[in-house]
Amino acid sequence: MVNPMNTLPLPRPHRRRISGVTVSLAMALGAIAMTGCSTTKEARHVTPAGFLGDYSDMRRGVGNEPYLVYGNPRADCRLYRKAMIDPVTLWARGDQSSLQQLEEKDRDMLRALGAEALRQTVTDAGMTIVDSPGPGVMRIRGAFTEAEKANVLLEDISAAAPYVSGAATVYAEGKGQALFTGDVAYELEYLDSVTGERLSAAVDKRVGLLDIRNLDAWDSVRAALKVWRERGTQRLISCHETGSFTTRPQEQTLDQKIESYRP
Repeated sequence: MVNPMNTLPLPRPHRRRISGVTVSLAMALGAIAMTGCSTTKEARHVTPAGFLGDYSDMRRGVGNEPYLVYGNPRADCRLYRKAMIDPVTLWARGDQSSLQQLEEKDRDMLRALGAEALRQTVTDAGMTIVDSPGPGVMRIRGAFTEAEKANVLLEDISAAAPYVSGAATVYAEGKGQALFTGDVAYELEYLDSVTGERLSAAVDKRVGLLDIRNLDAWDSVRAALKVWRERGTQRLISCHETGSFTTRPQEQTLDQKIESYRP
């Protein structure tokens, strides 16, 4: 057949072969961008490390509450508009603790991240930070009891490669945490700075999800701190509005209900 335009056929554009891993990576990035989901979730179980000393009055949290939570029913939260913050510590449970395996620079980084998170929590709730105890001043004590960074390279491979994701899913179902991801746990309490009476306390842990946006080994830990900071601010704001440190249990989310029935 004669070409009606009297021209030679245009050359076909060069096609570059794309690997299955690249396609999976692109699809995963697209899905994450659309959902905007959190890169961490609450752990299925947290073992108290001893930092708080007494856990007998704490109850199991539900909804957006910490794993263990306590609010003093006799204290009036509206009296406390200032806070003094103790240096954040690392409280390891024995020699096998993940904290014991960290380099000193990572320990220093965790202390700094924790201190900044507490400062932001307090100031975002409209409170003033002070350096000494006094009437109307709450004292905040906090410690990381677990912290482990992710293996970013292996996490990315697990998230993107179809031949690895199956094994990663099996591991995640058994352990309650995605393969190669990081995690962090903390214990926290608010005290009357003069009497030492406990006003509120919490124990919580968050673990990483497979997320190829995590470019740094500590991204899961930073994401967990962001969640805790935002929820802590909301609790303080609510506390100042109602006057009560005792939180009202919230309805569990669907994900939390599913997690509660898993081994």
